[in-house]
Amino acid sequence: MLKKKLIIILLIAGFSAGTILGVSIPRLWRKELHPRPSPNHFLANYLSLSDSQKKEMESLNKPFYEKIRKIRAQLAQERDELSDLLGQFPPDQEKIEVELNEIVSLQAQLEREAINHFVEVGKILTPTQRAKFLSFTKKGLHHKGKGLEKIR
Repeated sequence: MLKKKLIIILLIAGFSAGTILGVSIPRLWRKELHPRPSPNHFLANYLSLSDSQKKEMESLNKPFYEKIRKIRAQLAQERDELSDLLGQFPPDQEKIEVELNEIVSLQAQLEREAINHFVEVGKILTPTQRAKFLSFTKKGLHHKGKGLEKIR
């Protein structure tokens, strides 16, 4: 009786493991065969950047993305703190205002960094590439704005 239960348990475990491997391994192989291009790679192809432009772009992007990552992390922290304050009753309006001002300041910093980066990238592009980059950026900003309108 104990042997039968053990055999059944082993068969179920083996079947489960086989199913999991059968589903996950092909997905892993597909990811390796078709890696997703990085934003740098996409933009380099889209703008037809030369090798020297690619190197300059990478040297601009690395510190930019690091700054952006840090600001976004701070924004997330400030929003969490604001959320905690909003959950208190009665709400402390002064503390809420302080958090709100910090969030606004970080948002402005994020915008300044993006604009500065845009200007710096523009310096390494040809006039034709710059026009294409501007058009691409406008489409991205316009698309994001439409998404926000739908949410409201």
